[in-house]
Amino acid sequence: MVDADILFVKQVEEKIRQSNTVMYRHGRSILTGMGVSTPQFNALLTLQEFGSLTMGELCKHLFTACSTATDLADRMERAGLVERVRDTNDRRVVRMNLLPKGEEIVDAVISERCQFLREVLQEYPEEEQPKVLQFLQVLAERMESVDARGEVSS
Repeated sequence: MVDADILFVKQVEEKIRQSNTVMYRHGRSILTGMGVSTPQFNALLTLQEFGSLTMGELCKHLFTACSTATDLADRMERAGLVERVRDTNDRRVVRMNLLPKGEEIVDAVISERCQFLREVLQEYPEEEQPKVLQFLQVLAERMESVDARGEVSS
């Protein structure tokens, strides 16, 4: 890579990191107000997105050890956010289901985040908004593609 490429890549990395930090900090303040931890929210969001999951499946989605996910599930179950149910096809399998209270928390947090982004993006002219969305879509797809291949060239 030439120096200009290196500088560009470093600047992009920095801006993504800065944006991520602000979103994380804002999201964290929302979760604190609801009495939910970030790992709990990530688990709730995963269950909302993928539906009923076994503990093993949840661990994979959260990139965490099963013992950690089990502790997390215990706390969420006590809080009435999720329930454990036996699989109807195989009673040895226990699945995690999102309960209405957990669903409400996910919806409220996403709504708050969208309100925050609405405020951030309100200065963008309407005709520029599709370009911003398209750029972010392509960036996310490229990142997923390179990550899935497990290749990072230096």
